[in-house]
Amino acid sequence: MIAIMHDLSEKEKAHYEALFSASIITVDKQLIDTYPDIVILVSKPVVSAEFLAHFPNLKLVFTVSAGVNKMPFAYLEAHNIILANSSGLHAEHMSEHALAMMLVHTRQLTLAIKNQEQHHWSHASGVFSSIQGKSLCIVGAGSIGDALARKATALGMRVTGVSRSGKANTLYDKIYQTGELTTAVAMADIVVLLVPLTPETHHLFNASVFSAMKKHSMFINISRGGTVDEAALVTALTDGTLAFCGLDVFSQEPLGEESVFWDMPNVLITPHTAGEIDDYFDRAMQIFKDVLTDFRAGTAVKNQVDLAQGY
Repeated sequence: MIAIMHDLSEKEKAHYEALFSASIITVDKQLIDTYPDIVILVSKPVVSAEFLAHFPNLKLVFTVSAGVNKMPFAYLEAHNIILANSSGLHAEHMSEHALAMMLVHTRQLTLAIKNQEQHHWSHASGVFSSIQGKSLCIVGAGSIGDALARKATALGMRVTGVSRSGKANTLYDKIYQTGELTTAVAMADIVVLLVPLTPETHHLFNASVFSAMKKHSMFINISRGGTVDEAALVTALTDGTLAFCGLDVFSQEPLGEESVFWDMPNVLITPHTAGEIDDYFDRAMQIFKDVLTDFRAGTAVKNQVDLAQGY
């Protein structure tokens, strides 16, 4: 039997029961009973060890997110529970979000929206440019990074990447290891951050990394807010290092009304929506179907999270 943390209509429930060849119950975070018949849980991206304890025979947790930094790793490891995520689900639309942020700046779209609201026709305001010919560095060369690299190359950009391993990838002109981060960003006109949040990547972008970047370059973060030292980012946005910054994530969310980012003219804010899409849950369930097939076969589970590494 499978438990799913999602509201399902009777029609949807019947659909997924047929798809997974299993009985399904829906649960939420306010559990009172225990569920000894549940072996598999389709989870939201944030649950507690206390919540998981309501499923004493749990063997597999699949989370409908790629980021798993708020999952109870110690509990999962202690109880030999496999954790799998929805990595790969976000590749196309998150890469589009990053490109959209670039184009907002190069094509002065924020200014166009303001002028439209004021019924003001103006050619004089703003400096227009193109992403064609620009050098793009993708920090976190995973599935989203690969999708972005393909799109950016098609648009005439030169693309490099940064990954933990530094393993070569034909989608990139060059892949750097994380230890070479300052070298990689120093040569880029645009830097997009896509790494998961782990102890290793906390404040990965700090004052030394920002100071290594090209003057008047662009920075886009659609990963996790904790990957960036926000005080260092503010400095980079005010000292001429960064001409523009697109931010979908922040160290504290929702972003407080008092945050300096709201009023910075060279910052575009989206409220952690880069990963959103209208058929999100169904896309996640297609990935879960593959995970479930592997689990039942006793083979290595697709998208299994390394609990020691945190991703």
